[in-house]
Amino acid sequence: MSNILLQIIIYTVIWGSIYLLISLGFSLICGVLRIFHLGYGVVFILAAYVTWFFMEDAHLGLVPSLLLMFLVQCAFALIIFYKGVFQRYLEEEEVLLTVSILIFLAVAHLANYLYPVTAGVSIPSTIIDDVLSIGGVTIAYQMILAALAGILVTAIYVLWFMKTRVGLIIRAISQNLPAALLMGANVNRMYYLAMILSVIPPTICMIMIAPFWGVDPFMGASLLMTAMLISILGGLGNLKGSIVASYLIGFIHASVSFIFVSRFMGLAALIVTLVVMIYRRGGIFAGETLW
Repeated sequence: MSNILLQIIIYTVIWGSIYLLISLGFSLICGVLRIFHLGYGVVFILAAYVTWFFMEDAHLGLVPSLLLMFLVQCAFALIIFYKGVFQRYLEEEEVLLTVSILIFLAVAHLANYLYPVTAGVSIPSTIIDDVLSIGGVTIAYQMILAALAGILVTAIYVLWFMKTRVGLIIRAISQNLPAALLMGANVNRMYYLAMILSVIPPTICMIMIAPFWGVDPFMGASLLMTAMLISILGGLGNLKGSIVASYLIGFIHASVSFIFVSRFMGLAALIVTLVVMIYRRGGIFAGETLW
């Protein structure tokens, strides 16, 4: 019994921290641009397959491939999504949602055409290829490092939004856009910055988890669903809520996995989210604010 409890505690922290990386960008877009970004899953696909393209087809090393991949991510977020979709259809939400998810699906199918599962795509981003044993619980160092990356990135984002001038401006825009405009905030520039910031956590996440998560062209769908579930449970657009929800979902997944069966994890998390939404409309930290 004590061993199961230890497993639950360890994997709650590990999975919860990884879920932070998965959901942080989605919550940021919801909080700043007020957009339910159904194309968000494309970030995970680009992180894996663009890196693989530069490594295998362009014959570059891992580090140059990662740098070029990040530039592609930024260009895709700013040109395709923000300029091409969000600005054009901001007042037509149903069109915006439809076009966003169509772009996501198109990229997923393109990745499947170019690099099907049989292509054996894998990102050699393992930092420590070993395992750690804690009280009889064995866990890969790479998974621990991914969790630490989640905690570090989240802490940097929170401090940046709370302590810097630009962070305060973005928070002001998320709280009251008309007032921020009257105060002279350059909203377009802040939106550009928010789009770039939104791709950093999921990109880091994909690179860190690729060695043990598995890469396939349609993985973005499950990761998008995880990001959506966490953001809805925590309160759409509220980073504080996303942090709490990430560890709550991590606890649910760990508990169900080690006490019952792992295939029940997703259903259990959905049931808890539904119950919370019924009794607390808007999620744990419902409110029109980023923090």
